[in-house]
Amino acid sequence: MKWVNWRNRCTRSTSRTVTASVTSPASWKHCRNRRLSAPVSVLSALSRRAVHHVTEAQGCRLAWQQWPTQAIDAQPILLLHGGFGSWSHWIANIEALSARYAVWTVDLPGLGGSGNLPKPWSTRGITELVLAGWRVLPPAHQALQLAGFSFGGIIAGQLAAMLGSQCTRCILIGASGFGPLHVQVDLLPPPAADAEADVAEAIHRENLARLMLRDPARIDALAVHIHADNLARHRLRSRSMAGSNDLAEILPRIPARLVGIWGEHDATAGGEENLEARKRLFMSTRPDAEFHVLPGVGHWAMYEAPSEVNKLILY
Repeated sequence: MKWVNWRNRCTRSTSRTVTASVTSPASWKHCRNRRLSAPVSVLSALSRRAVHHVTEAQGCRLAWQQWPTQAIDAQPILLLHGGFGSWSHWIANIEALSARYAVWTVDLPGLGGSGNLPKPWSTRGITELVLAGWRVLPPAHQALQLAGFSFGGIIAGQLAAMLGSQCTRCILIGASGFGPLHVQVDLLPPPAADAEADVAEAIHRENLARLMLRDPARIDALAVHIHADNLARHRLRSRSMAGSNDLAEILPRIPARLVGIWGEHDATAGGEENLEARKRLFMSTRPDAEFHVLPGVGHWAMYEAPSEVNKLILY
């Protein structure tokens, strides 16, 4: 197992300290509204605030991001993104959560800036690589919280089970891994590499509307850019794993407090009946579990309703 600082890949090194102000949710919204015409600038400005780390195990390199916090003795929280994604799935949440937590994100194997996932592919294999990486990072032995979105919810659940009492809370947002309760959404084929910009954008907007976001107003330039950038970099096809029963099976083995968050109109959820079935699974596993359904919200709840999701995580 290797661990190197992203800014110095030649040697094993300790984390660099980043001095940066952490904006409030209100200032994030202000920044976002002013800069939708330059989504690349929004992403790169936030990325520059992080300390970037690389771990390697089983020939797979993982890219990690450590975000600055103003809180003293802040508990770590690891945010796990969805399929065909990267850390940028959490762009609307990182700064707000950093007011209380030491926020970490990771690009899952085969996605974002991380290396390819060794075959055979499995959710357990991904989880083991993430755990191996976490074990050599600075907060390796601290109690932590986990939050997983969509496909990342399966990884968060399995990781919580592997960590045992070290994980104090496991937050699952629009999580997949519930077998027949999960809906595979029909999407348009991704745009060709040589597609005209307006054609590509129209396809991305349509697929975001079908899968990710309920409110058309939230399908903004930044959401389109994040979706297109993540899709262009993906090498892991996770949809078959997302349709597995891997999370439902692991729920009884998670000792941490469970929190479920779904959008009322999550396209992968299967409607009110299937949401209620998930809630029953949560409550039968942990009677003290929380289960929240956000009115008017789609699958990518952290982006569509960041204030509501941030409050539930910060609670």
